[in-house]
Amino acid sequence: MTASDRLSPSYFVSLTPKVSIGGHEIAYPRMDETTARDLLSLIDQPSQRELQALQESAIDDIESVLSQAGFPVQAEVCRRLSYTFYYDWETDDPDYVLLVQDPGNLHERHLSELRPHNPLAGDCAARDQIGVYRAFGQSWLTGRNADFTERFFETLANHDLISLPNGWHQYVASGQFYHDFYLGDVVKYRVDGFGTREERVSYHALLERELQALDPEVVFSFGGNAWPALRRHTSPEPVVETDADPASVMDIHGTLHRISDPVDTYVLPLAHMSGQVWWRFPPDEYIARLSTALQVLQQHR
Repeated sequence: MTASDRLSPSYFVSLTPKVSIGGHEIAYPRMDETTARDLLSLIDQPSQRELQALQESAIDDIESVLSQAGFPVQAEVCRRLSYTFYYDWETDDPDYVLLVQDPGNLHERHLSELRPHNPLAGDCAARDQIGVYRAFGQSWLTGRNADFTERFFETLANHDLISLPNGWHQYVASGQFYHDFYLGDVVKYRVDGFGTREERVSYHALLERELQALDPEVVFSFGGNAWPALRRHTSPEPVVETDADPASVMDIHGTLHRISDPVDTYVLPLAHMSGQVWWRFPPDEYIARLSTALQVLQQHR
């Protein structure tokens, strides 16, 4: 099998295991090691000019951050820190996608996950590399966004989408979160702004294939950039009649949608979880509209 064969849509669909229940085939989301490594390789060494330019910009910024923080500036480390990929094929079996615009710029406050040693130097294993990204993600959820994270996951647990036997913080800090959620970015590179062309290339080169491989039950789309990207490429339709403006994520927040391509699944647009949006929404309304959407989801699943 060639590399192009492995990246074809039919191959991705074939990776989803199926079982027969009551005479009906039920597909369960799964991304195997070969698929995950192929995606990681495509991110690490992009062939498209637009993605190469994004990665180069991210590398330049990371070199500056590492230098100011007193870290050795190594080309391999800077390249690997220029992007993110959180999926561990040995432990994860996600039902849901948590989709945001991009991983954001690297800041000195993020570097605590690299101390006291740096597993990105030299010939590090792919899972060690992914482990660093996962530590970044867990810190992001339990640190500055902890108020959002607590209420978001507790709301999902109240609607039986996930289980929190030891509380939300342990759920995230232990990595259990990654078993249930595929954390992903429309654009994988740590850049400060990009255009529609870069987003389009990112979707067709990476995100479309991720969705095909995962076949998730729900895609939770956060913020005013991830949602327009999905609108442009997947044509979501609201599950129930609504007057909400789909061009405004603050207005369409909490309105459940469905898509049929590249996979048949639900998409729930939500405002970003960052403090400038979370506290302005405000939180009680944010969660109330999320809860209403999950009730609609339960009625349609």
